[in-house]
Amino acid sequence: MGTIKLITLVVLITTMAACTYKPTIEDLKKFAATENYPEDSYLDTVANKRALVIVAHDDDDCMMSGTIAKLTANGWTIKQLSFELHHMPGENKNPAHIICEGSEKILEDGLYRPGEDTVKYPYMPIPYDEIKNQYLHEKVADALITQINEFNPSVLFTLDNIKGGYGHPDHVFLSQLVLDLFNEGKINAQWIYQSVLTKHVETEIDKYMTPKMEKWGYPQASPAANELYGIEGMPEAVVQINIINQAEIKMAYLRAYPENVRKNLRKFLIYYEDFDAETYFSVWDREFFRTIEK
Repeated sequence: MGTIKLITLVVLITTMAACTYKPTIEDLKKFAATENYPEDSYLDTVANKRALVIVAHDDDDCMMSGTIAKLTANGWTIKQLSFELHHMPGENKNPAHIICEGSEKILEDGLYRPGEDTVKYPYMPIPYDEIKNQYLHEKVADALITQINEFNPSVLFTLDNIKGGYGHPDHVFLSQLVLDLFNEGKINAQWIYQSVLTKHVETEIDKYMTPKMEKWGYPQASPAANELYGIEGMPEAVVQINIINQAEIKMAYLRAYPENVRKNLRKFLIYYEDFDAETYFSVWDREFFRTIEK
């Protein structure tokens, strides 16, 4: 066999091996939280079991979806509000129907960030002052006030308002707006639960994804957000919620999205499609929240 053919064969075999590599449970454990926080004690005491999940994009609740499923199973009435909705492949339903009553649009026309289509990387973080300039604050605020007060929830679930998960301006804008309306007494709710990751999980995901994003030719938002905002990551969690009993339904929810969404979920729920639900969520068995009380 010639040298060139041999090299080609070696490259092919190496590539095939890389493509067929399956992560081990030890690989998965690298991304699991090492920190511990108090178990949430509030949600079990709520009389008005109504909650709204308010996110910019319907899959943004991926890190709190086990908690939403758990509350629904415990008799809560929960609905998601979002700017953007996706349908399950082959069905005229949003995946949120799997874990709650489904998702509804915050705005009928969907316009909340004029000029977004002119931004090269709309997911990249921008200064807080620029967020105020780029988004239709009053329009979205009016819609939220109406929808939240009509639903009359006791709890609101959002992303954090400091980093918005990984720095996406949509996330920061909406989470900050909800918090502002909450603090101003314009919306009915007693608590906000902001979904966050622990420092260890966030750091490991960034270490895993940054070289991949560079290889694909895209900037990585999370480290850029830390630098821009002068922070070390998301706000620290206050409570944790065990969701191991929701493993099957959470996995069904995550896998119900179309491929274009699932490719983004893979960036945060590392290896989630490589394990069965029981195994995966025996490792990623908790969800973490920063809580804010009125």
